[in-house]
Amino acid sequence: MPNGNTINGACITPPNSAELACAPAGGPAPQGVQNAGPQGPDGQGSGTPFSRETGEPGILRFFTSPLSKQMSWLLPFALISVLVALFSARIRLPIESNIHKGLLLWGGWLLTCVVFFSMVSGIFHAYYAIMLAPPLGAMAGIGFSQLWTSDKKWAGLLLIGAAVLTLAFQFFASYQYDEITVWTVLAGAVLAAGSLLMVMTKRAAYVMMLTAMLIIPTYWTVMTSISSQDVNLPTAYAGQSEQAGPDGQNRARQGDDGRGPNVNEEMLAYLQENTQDVEYLVAVPSSQSGAKLVLATGRPVLYMGGFGGQDNVVDAEDLGGMVANDELRYVLYGNIQGGREDIKNWLETSCFVIEQFESDSGMTQQNDGPQNNMGGPGNQQLSLYMCH
Repeated sequence: MPNGNTINGACITPPNSAELACAPAGGPAPQGVQNAGPQGPDGQGSGTPFSRETGEPGILRFFTSPLSKQMSWLLPFALISVLVALFSARIRLPIESNIHKGLLLWGGWLLTCVVFFSMVSGIFHAYYAIMLAPPLGAMAGIGFSQLWTSDKKWAGLLLIGAAVLTLAFQFFASYQYDEITVWTVLAGAVLAAGSLLMVMTKRAAYVMMLTAMLIIPTYWTVMTSISSQDVNLPTAYAGQSEQAGPDGQNRARQGDDGRGPNVNEEMLAYLQENTQDVEYLVAVPSSQSGAKLVLATGRPVLYMGGFGGQDNVVDAEDLGGMVANDELRYVLYGNIQGGREDIKNWLETSCFVIEQFESDSGMTQQNDGPQNNMGGPGNQQLSLYMCH
């Protein structure tokens, strides 16, 4: 809090105010705060911010709803693969074996992220789990490769056990989202067939067990690709409830052109035509207001205030220098509540408004939250400035 006190709860800056309004955890969240935490039996918010997306901290976080659907499908096998790789060669210091070097990179990455995201209690969105995908895939591949090439009699039994455990988790995860389908049955049948083949042909059995573990993740990936997605907080397919976002509301689907809502096509064409000789398409208050411009054009956009418009990424002197160096020509800004006075003053003295787009930039958005996607109060309109 500005007075130096701390509070564990949900805080917002209400419209037309520079003061924070906060509610302690366990109490009612301030009006306009969404996803502040899980609802208790009395409907009050509590616990970790955004926990409707990520659940509560704990060792089972990646194995239970709502996070289990993100990237956990092969996590049991990948964790077992860490042990397989560790004991597949004699441990020496300094590290000599290639398998241990790979384990240090991929296993270290995987375990660090698993431990951190399992225990973190701050702001944590479900899509952050994407950073576990590369090491998870690598460790699953390393573990399977080690078992494939091993001449130990127990290698086949270990693969059967790891595959059974992994598929059991996949069944459990699918059940959490009411998504027990023919694909889950098929995965179980392929695993059973692979286990029986182990006594006759090892290679075919290994291939079938690997296939069994990939069937449900492949199905979930396809369903994620074809289902409606929240463009602001992307998440994996959520089973039979896939139309509902983490707050229970219908997900917004991005336009077919990838631009999303509220992009002024006329202004976009104007900026494209007049900025081919400068680095940035335009400078905007925050990434929330500028991301759609990047998606629409593929051009760099300067986020002056970071994600929410409150970070001091650049100041007026920086902007002036960029204009002088032909890096920047246009700024999209408005009379934003809590906006930077130095930038406002610089715009008034060094730039002029393009009247064609004055206070009609097509970049406003009404919502129920305290701030719009420009980092200011809802319905904040921005004007396009040309600077020289």
